[in-house]
Amino acid sequence: MSTKKKKIWKGLPWLILAGLMVFWGCGMPKETRRGVGNEGFLLIQAVPDDAEVYVDGQLRGRAGEFEKDPLELTSGTRRIELRRAGYLPEVKDVYVGNQSRHTLKVNMRKSP
Repeated sequence: MSTKKKKIWKGLPWLILAGLMVFWGCGMPKETRRGVGNEGFLLIQAVPDDAEVYVDGQLRGRAGEFEKDPLELTSGTRRIELRRAGYLPEVKDVYVGNQSRHTLKVNMRKSP
């Protein structure tokens, strides 16, 4: 095999990887700017209801607080994590649309 062909084959995996990274970011809508109509609402029904609720890594409160009074979130894909001592953490990726209202139901499992 010629040196030129070897160089092409050597660079091909990097080219494929770069292409995948570009298209990977196109899959789900990302964060949009906060403003009128760019928020959605998330109700959380969790057992136990005193589990801590994290949104994109930031503590927002306890699950019971958001059972009737929803979290107001900027539209986009949000990572919701529930944590409580003695239970396995629960992580959900939730898409929150503009002016939409969602309910997340989580029944946490006790840790072994």
